[in-house]
Amino acid sequence: MSMLGIVGNLTVILVVFQRRHNCRSTDALIGALAAADFLTSVFIVPLPTPLRVPGTWLGNVYCKVVYTSMLMWVSVDASIFILTLIPIERYIAIAHPLHFKRLVTRQRVGKVVAVTWMIAFLANVFLFFVAGAKDDECTAAFHSRVSQVTSGIMLFLVQFLIPAFIMLVAQALTALVLHQQSRRRLGEDSHCNKLKPSAKYLVARKSVLKILFLVVAVFLISWTPTQTGYLLYNLRVLPETYLYSPLNSALVILAFCNSCANPVIYTIRNPEFRKAIGDLFKSTANSTRRTALFSDKVTGDTDSTIYDVPV
Repeated sequence: MSMLGIVGNLTVILVVFQRRHNCRSTDALIGALAAADFLTSVFIVPLPTPLRVPGTWLGNVYCKVVYTSMLMWVSVDASIFILTLIPIERYIAIAHPLHFKRLVTRQRVGKVVAVTWMIAFLANVFLFFVAGAKDDECTAAFHSRVSQVTSGIMLFLVQFLIPAFIMLVAQALTALVLHQQSRRRLGEDSHCNKLKPSAKYLVARKSVLKILFLVVAVFLISWTPTQTGYLLYNLRVLPETYLYSPLNSALVILAFCNSCANPVIYTIRNPEFRKAIGDLFKSTANSTRRTALFSDKVTGDTDSTIYDVPV
């Protein structure tokens, strides 16, 4: 699973970098998401366990960072937060296209992604306080039941419930706006011309939205069981043995499958992405003809962006 995530997400990163000159904000976020999932896949590779951990500052750093898998959880949270940004970006692009062109730029996307990594780090700072070296081994325990319950609820809200709620609301609002635009532009006539520019634009938008909806759905399916399990454990509903049970191991594996699922979705659902993978191995590929991977742009006689069509 780790190798699949590393290879798949590295491919996405290379494809986005290859088309960086035509990269749009959605592509930039997809690339940032792939980078976070790539690091997650790297950090889940198991490391050898030391026989003895000295109670020195270096031993404590090992316990706080390596033993707790802090870097892995930071990259996991960054992936979740970046994934939350994508439906928001799509909603702004579809509902407010004129403001989108002015407000959402690649430079600002980069700054927002940097902020999400900072938030992801802050969300895991508590690991410094619950882990340490004791009696030549690493230990991790909350100081009180209140701190465990509080941390469990906060982590569930920040890492899962709030991002999931934002994703679903943004997706629902985007679908509603897209439906309204479809009715307004194409009318109720079932014999409307499917080759009209406005029809092509709507088809392009719906195609991108379906891919992103599938990405969000896979995230929810992957992370809901294990996040719920950890919440119940921190609330003391589940016993401590749950952490070492086969059930928890299976749910954790399901959760981390999300890190390698997105490249598969892009390959299956996006013809432009499949073409881009082929271009990686073609030294003669013409970069000037490369389009954005997740674009509303329609090629052909009506080559224009969606923003050229009046709402």
